[in-house]
Amino acid sequence: MVLAGVFIYAAIGKIMRPDEFADDISGYRILPMAYINLFAVTLPWIELFGGVAVFLPGIVAKHGALLFLGMNTMFICAVASAIARGLHIECGCFNQCSLETNVGWIVIARDVGLLLLCLPVLFYPRSSVRSYS
Repeated sequence: MVLAGVFIYAAIGKIMRPDEFADDISGYRILPMAYINLFAVTLPWIELFGGVAVFLPGIVAKHGALLFLGMNTMFICAVASAIARGLHIECGCFNQCSLETNVGWIVIARDVGLLLLCLPVLFYPRSSVRSYS
């Protein structure tokens, strides 16, 4: 649920402010200018639908987690590239709040943590998780 909640929360701010997210994306200097707005508009919706998918049972949750595994890998590569090139930019992860940070090792660590949260969803059925409430 944490994995889904983080991505849904991140998506909402980007959906509400696509222009700010487009600015964050352009700061990475990875995508051609022609694709930045398309990426800024579509990625948050993919995050939102992936978050909803992780809440759903069975194979749908696994597909959502697989999507997040790929996205986190992409995010880690983009942040590592920005660090290697000495860019001092905001990560673009959470546009709607004060959690926004500059690219750096803390952002990579957070993304690795989110990547690791994908693994239980992918490899363990929900029936193996017992509730004792």
